[in-house]
Amino acid sequence: MSGFLMSRRDAPVVVALLGFALASCAGSDRPTAPKAASADQTTMQAMADNPNSAAGDAKGLIGGWLDGQTVSLRYTRMYFCAEPPTSAVSTHCEVGADATVAPRSGPIPVIYALAPAGFQPDPSTVHCSGATVCLNHPHALDLSRVGLPDSVAHPAHSHIITDRQAGWHKTINVRVPSLAAWNMIAEAKTLAKVRELQAAGLVGPDIPTNVYFFFEVQDPEAP
Repeated sequence: MSGFLMSRRDAPVVVALLGFALASCAGSDRPTAPKAASADQTTMQAMADNPNSAAGDAKGLIGGWLDGQTVSLRYTRMYFCAEPPTSAVSTHCEVGADATVAPRSGPIPVIYALAPAGFQPDPSTVHCSGATVCLNHPHALDLSRVGLPDSVAHPAHSHIITDRQAGWHKTINVRVPSLAAWNMIAEAKTLAKVRELQAAGLVGPDIPTNVYFFFEVQDPEAP
C-alpha cells in the first residue's frame, strides 16, 4: 500500500494528467517527476493551510476491498502528509512513523495499504500498479525508518478498508512477503484474513505512516 504528506499537501496539477495503467484505477494520475516535483514546489505553500479544500483536485476511482467485496474508492482530494515526522522526500510522506498533524480533528478511519515485497502479484489484484502515480497519491515516500531507501517512487499496493465512512482516512502500511500470502488476502478481501496471516507470521506487522487520503466508497462491483 499502501498510503499512503507544517500542514502541507501536494498541489493540484493543472496540466494533462497521465493515464493510469491499471483498469481498477479509473481516471488520470498526476505527472511523474520531474514535472510533478516542480509543480509541488510551486504551489505547496499556497495549499499548506487548507487541506480540506478540494478545489482543482482530480476526481476518480481506485479499487479497494471491503468485507470480502471489491469496491470503488472515489478519490476527490489530494493526499495529505505533514511534518513532523521528518521526511527525506518533497511530499513529506513518511512510512514507519506516526502522524503528529492530521488534516482534521477527531477520530479518523483507517485505510490499509498492502505492499507486495519481493514479488509481482497478478495485476488484477493490485489496485495501484506502481507503473505510474496512482490518482491523488504521493509520487514519493520515505521508507528509511523501515530499513528501505529514503526515496521510493509510488510503490505498488492494494487497499483494504473496514467501513463505508467517507472523508479522510489514515494510512497503515502492511508488507506482504510472499505471493501465497498475497493470493490468500486477495481471495478473502478482508482485514480478518490479514490479521490471521499476521498472527501466523506470514505477513508483516502494521506500520504507521503520516499519509492521509480522502475518498468515499462506491457500491461493490456487480458479480
